[in-house]
Amino acid sequence: MTTLSAALAAALNLACAIAAGTVLLATPAAAAWNAPWKSEDKALVIDAYEFNPINWQEMTADKRIAGFINKASDGLPPEWNCGKVDNDAYKLCKNRWWKYSVTKELYMTRREIAKMRGLLWGAYHLARPGNPRAQADHFIDFAEPAEDDLIALDIEDISDEWMSLSDAEIFADQVKIRTGRYPVLYTNGNTAEHISKNKAEYPLLSRLPLWYARYREDITGKFPEETWPSYALWQFSSMHNCNTRSCPYRVQGAKTDIDVNVASMDVPSLRKAWPFDELIETQPADEDPAMLIASVDEKTKAEVARVTEAKGPHLPEPARRVPEAPLPGTLAAAYAPAAHHVGLDPLKMLADVARQEQQGGAAGAVSVAASAPQAVEGTATLSQETARKLQAHIGTLRSAIAVAAEEVDRLFIGRADAATMPDGAVPDEEAALSSDAKRSRFVEVVKAATAARQAGALPMPARVLSQFGGDTSPRGPRVVTGSGRYAELALPDQRILGAFAATR
Repeated sequence: MTTLSAALAAALNLACAIAAGTVLLATPAAAAWNAPWKSEDKALVIDAYEFNPINWQEMTADKRIAGFINKASDGLPPEWNCGKVDNDAYKLCKNRWWKYSVTKELYMTRREIAKMRGLLWGAYHLARPGNPRAQADHFIDFAEPAEDDLIALDIEDISDEWMSLSDAEIFADQVKIRTGRYPVLYTNGNTAEHISKNKAEYPLLSRLPLWYARYREDITGKFPEETWPSYALWQFSSMHNCNTRSCPYRVQGAKTDIDVNVASMDVPSLRKAWPFDELIETQPADEDPAMLIASVDEKTKAEVARVTEAKGPHLPEPARRVPEAPLPGTLAAAYAPAAHHVGLDPLKMLADVARQEQQGGAAGAVSVAASAPQAVEGTATLSQETARKLQAHIGTLRSAIAVAAEEVDRLFIGRADAATMPDGAVPDEEAALSSDAKRSRFVEVVKAATAARQAGALPMPARVLSQFGGDTSPRGPRVVTGSGRYAELALPDQRILGAFAATR
């Protein structure tokens, strides 16, 4: 092979460097998904459990390490009374209490050391099958989190070994009740992807800040950006991909089985974002035909007016097929266009509005009454017959709305009314004071829910229902798959049933 001259080699090296720089400048976002821990400006966070030995002096010498998250609770607390069992069962019960006590003491000691050395502190709960509200209470009582401590729910996978996603929503809601904020969600790539694809079934989990566990250098196209714009933390190194021969990042003062996480920001920014207690902003919803609202700008109105004027006022309207009248007494009879209804043409009405605005009229000055006759009879004013039909149509519509309102009252207010005193009853104050009869708290619950919504809290039915008393509902299924459950029903009915399902 011919040897290149030094000048030519230098020129080629310079060209390659410029080309590489051009590629990096063209894709600045790629650094967030491709081995960000290799960037010196990205902050690191360590998370550990009770069997990870730590040399705090050596570990904190690494100034990129800004935080430490420790395992707190694991499922439900152990039985406190071992007196009802004997032999091996008694020894096992005592051993669980011993481990629980040691774990609690170690947790408190590590928290003091970490904070003394200037590290951000956090705690996570290993979510197991069992009562989710009791587990949330156990977690908060164990961790005793300060306002600036990160709190996290750890769901390792979708399997019988871990808490179901339905119960995880209840857990997160109970944490909110106890602390006034929601936890961070720790989970792997498969579970995060499942929650993202079924965010309608998990409206709370899909908005918790994500602590992402994925042991690969490049997650471009793998991370569910459609739900989480970015990760709060990314656990990129653990015993699964770190050993004595190869490791993404070696932590001084710890063994190779220590978990290492990278943040998407530098140390000062991480301190400002910690403890990640804000919900993820929801993405704009897809267009729903049942809730579609048209919006027309001034340019569009001008174009519609110009086209309709060019058409001329005397050109015949195209023949329109009149549908058959629906069965009397049905919703279709009240809403659908039929032979006995006034046939209002929305496009014709829009053209009239645009034409009048172009001629100097006030916006929206053309009323339904002014546009209806042109669509029906082509006259400038309503005939008596057309006015009568329009009035009948409006009357039918009002009747249907009244029926719907009565159904809503019967479904939602009926039970509350049943718990109150009937009309005409004479109150007996002494009997009321001595009686154990339950009184309706419907008004108080509605007021509390309204106040929470105005304060910016996530409207969760579980929190509202919890005000009526203890949670006696059955535990949720492992995975709620909404696709196809209500496919045979109309879209409004699907929403109603979905709302009731959310109040388990």
